[in-house]
Amino acid sequence: MRRQMAALGEVRENAQEARDQVSNTHTTNLRDDLDAVAERLDRVLDGQARHTESLREQSREISELRGDISHERAERLAVSERLDHHISTVAATTAATVAAVIGTD
Repeated sequence: MRRQMAALGEVRENAQEARDQVSNTHTTNLRDDLDAVAERLDRVLDGQARHTESLREQSREISELRGDISHERAERLAVSERLDHHISTVAATTAATVAAVIGTD
């Protein structure tokens, strides 16, 4: 009987220690606290997923802008080359015309 009482006393102490660890001095239930933490964690993970998708979209947009800028640069250089060629041609033609006119005077 003494052994049983001692064993029950030990069980009671262990149960009380477990209760103290779980309930502590909180005014809320541990399970409710854990559920709330899990819910908040789910919201954080959802936010992180939206953020990741937003970064992917920005990366795609930046790549498209780089392509547009590269195309615009190529177009600008082509126009510059055509303009330089036109100016050179007009200058040569004008010089020849002036030389012909001056030469006949």
